[in-house]
Amino acid sequence: MKQNPFERLPDTVEIDGAAVRVDPDFRIGVAIETELLTGEPDAAGLLTAFYPDGIPDNVEAAAEQMMQFYAHLDGGASDGQASHSSARLYDFTQDADALMASFRQAYSIDLDTAPLHWWKFRRLMFGLPPETPFMQRVHYRAADITKLPKEQRKHYRKMKRLYALQAAPKKKMTAAERDAEMIARVRKRAEQVQREIEQ
Repeated sequence: MKQNPFERLPDTVEIDGAAVRVDPDFRIGVAIETELLTGEPDAAGLLTAFYPDGIPDNVEAAAEQMMQFYAHLDGGASDGQASHSSARLYDFTQDADALMASFRQAYSIDLDTAPLHWWKFRRLMFGLPPETPFMQRVHYRAADITKLPKEQRKHYRKMKRLYALQAAPKKKMTAAERDAEMIARVRKRAEQVQREIEQ
């Protein structure tokens, strides 16, 4: 049976056949994404934040499950929004104010205080109306200006410069490639942490 998209969102992952409690708050998901974009994520810090009852003994499986949860690889359909584009279109640090204003405008949700599950946050974020400040930034960043009239191209170039991401990755990759690379980096760091624990 396919997963019901309206079921209660999970707050556990399965590791070695046991359900392990996680912190599904969107702030943890944002921290994971932000940290992973640094190139050298603090795997121990991420795992500690994600597993409130302590990092499971099987650190590699814990890291893998954390990344699957972050990427919404739960065996069902993900929200899919991020996978359609190969370029980064937002940055949580750079777009924080626009995102907070957009959630307030569209949903009357205060991201400073709202308890939101990471998956629900992503669904809401990618479902923001086009007139919100966050989606306006995404629109300009994603726009293909090659077929626009000259005056419109001029305006779009200006807006693309205004909203350009400051810390773009060095190489372009699809969302799936990015997620696979992130999983590999966290897995490598988790193995290092496991070795340190065993010493």
